[in-house]
Amino acid sequence: MANEMIKKENDYRLIHEKTPAKYIKRRPGAGGMMLDYVEVGYVIDILNRIFNYRWNFEVEQEVVGKEQIYVRGKLTGYDPQTGTWISKTQYGGSEIKRFVTGLKVGLTMDIANDLKSAASDSLKKCASLFGVAKDVFWKGGEE
Repeated sequence: MANEMIKKENDYRLIHEKTPAKYIKRRPGAGGMMLDYVEVGYVIDILNRIFNYRWNFEVEQEVVGKEQIYVRGKLTGYDPQTGTWISKTQYGGSEIKRFVTGLKVGLTMDIANDLKSAASDSLKKCASLFGVAKDVFWKGGEE
């Protein structure tokens, strides 16, 4: 029982601790804003540690538009304390990348990479609903 309590305390710490600065990246966003984010590898590492590798992510829906791809994904993790699986669902998106020079101007570069990018975005958003990198994605949530 004591080991279980320690495990749950560590899980809580992983979810609620401040994201280490070395994992926070920046990128340009709409309207010239700079946006903070974490890479999907960081999120996967935290999910593995929280759920002891007992989690799954699946894309439930994907839509490929003319300029953007979006997916709806579902992240499910196992809570050994309650013996239940908990799911969070969220959307993610990616602009379709196109060639801008050469003979292929305007053609899509690699739609599979755009789909992976949208799925990674969805996974990160689902994980944020569990509290992973909450301080990065929700500035008002800092305590």
